[in-house]
Amino acid sequence: MVQTMAQMIVLLASLMLCAVLHQARGAQPPADARAGTAARGGGQLGPAATGDWPPPAARVSWSASSASPVWSARTIELQILAFNDFHGHLEPPVTTGGRPAGGAAVLAAYLEAAEREHPGRTLIVHAGDQLGASPPLTRLNGNEPAVQFLDLLADEDCPYGAATHFYSAATWRERPDRCNVIGTLGNHEFDGGAGELMRLLEGGNAASGPFLENPYRGSRVPYVCANVRDRRTGRLILPPYAVVVVGGVPVGIIGAVLRDTPTIAPAWQTANLEFLDEAESINRAVAELAAHGIHTLILTIHQGLVGTQTPSGWDWQGPLRSILARLDPRVDLVISGHTHHYTNALLPERDGGVALVTQAYAFGVAYADIDLRIDRQTDRVLAKSARIVPTWADAGPGLHPDARVAALTQAAARSVAPRIARVVAEAASPITRGMTPAGESALGDLVADAQRAATRADIALMNPGGLRTDLAAGPVTWGELLTLHPFGNRLITMTLTGAQLHAVLEEQWPADPSALPRVLKTSGLYYVWDPRRPAGSHVVAACDVHHRSIDMAAEYRVTVSDFLAGGGDGFLALEAGRSKLTGPLDADALAQYLARRGGPIEVHTDGRIALAGTAGAWICAGSNRPAAFR
Repeated sequence: MVQTMAQMIVLLASLMLCAVLHQARGAQPPADARAGTAARGGGQLGPAATGDWPPPAARVSWSASSASPVWSARTIELQILAFNDFHGHLEPPVTTGGRPAGGAAVLAAYLEAAEREHPGRTLIVHAGDQLGASPPLTRLNGNEPAVQFLDLLADEDCPYGAATHFYSAATWRERPDRCNVIGTLGNHEFDGGAGELMRLLEGGNAASGPFLENPYRGSRVPYVCANVRDRRTGRLILPPYAVVVVGGVPVGIIGAVLRDTPTIAPAWQTANLEFLDEAESINRAVAELAAHGIHTLILTIHQGLVGTQTPSGWDWQGPLRSILARLDPRVDLVISGHTHHYTNALLPERDGGVALVTQAYAFGVAYADIDLRIDRQTDRVLAKSARIVPTWADAGPGLHPDARVAALTQAAARSVAPRIARVVAEAASPITRGMTPAGESALGDLVADAQRAATRADIALMNPGGLRTDLAAGPVTWGELLTLHPFGNRLITMTLTGAQLHAVLEEQWPADPSALPRVLKTSGLYYVWDPRRPAGSHVVAACDVHHRSIDMAAEYRVTVSDFLAGGGDGFLALEAGRSKLTGPLDADALAQYLARRGGPIEVHTDGRIALAGTAGAWICAGSNRPAAFR
């Protein structure tokens, strides 16, 4: 138990750095608390905030008690190469420490080099969010380049037109899938709605297209997802699994996406879709596969963990733990995503099973190198091991990026260059998502101020998951603002009573005590919260821009994104807002605000969110503040 307020603040500082991993619109990498470096044209990877970058070099291994220490001729080794949360990052992101890693052409070079070492015995798997929340190179090209990148990894056994083909475990011998790449859905695959998702997979030009390919042919890579169905038909929108024959071994690949996707997406994106319990859906697929003699089973799931190093080793926490606890123990390997973190662990399943669980950060800066040793006679896994491999661009395969993928990246860059090169402002120093222990950030303050100014509201609230990258010092381009705000959210201004506003603030802390807080960034609103208080009573003081206490009966004009206005990220109290007016797009509001400010812009946190028991806790006390805090 935490005994002192000082201990509580230290704990919260760590928790808040992790919380950014689990914010609205899907997780994002934590801001680098040390340097505040920012990506130009890409996201930022800052896992040093929790001490896990670069990943440990050692392999995590498991073997069955019955396995012989000397492998016999009846065993075969399969190689699984896995990555997750690529988010259309064709160009490399900025990584903690400055050493270059990632980018589609570099990631492809690493995967292809590893595949050459195990010809005919390699399967490439991705765990969702291959697209969405993408930089302008991908977003402005209809997200098609993210799919085309996967197509370039696919071999001759991956035809167009089969991405959504349903497989039957009963007929895998007659109709096996031999494609070397397979993936599942993440929450961001639904950013354009189910119709746009199917267009991206099955082909056809977008209404705003064509882009780099005319006509757009769709995905050569099959997708599987066991837990999303159409409410109107009662049918799954994608096959729950595929049976891929690798090295002569039938491998069942089951896909799933987090059940909570509708809570972190605007309602229209998931309309008519039902997201089912992950473990129950996966276990149904396991039973069907096993009943037809398929015993090597892999799960690729867009849900994940956050690891913390402790004196006794890694402590893995997150929603995936509860799924694992109910998972059929016949699942050998779990390839995870969503939290943008490092995971390489052996974790318990139901009935004493042990799953090897991996996750390789995000944006292509690493991949999971997984080996499965399989008994040819029984098709059962005798041993499994994994390591997470950084895709360094200055060493090994990274010195020779894939030429075809590099050409795709260059074509995408040329197509959007005229639109994104325009300079809209200049930053005197980096403006980052790095948070105070109370959850405030300089970038969050800036964006919330811009949105309040654009709508002339009393208050603006910004969800941190909508801030996808930092702003570097120097010229700020339109492309960087599109990278920061990749969703194209409209601003909605509504009327809330003080009581309703208080309810919104309390929804930052989910009722589930194991869930991470979602601390909104504010403008025109100061508040103090106490981490020791139970859910529903965290906020101990709130006041307006003039430090006047919020009147529970008074009405305030409050601006939020259309995502939040629809109850996104669990902020259901916003749905009760009245007199809603639609305003500009979020990126436009920020560009106009920066232009009006002029000159090199300097932004620092100003204490608008504070923890009880600290000096900042008196922000709403006015002249009643003790002299020591004035």
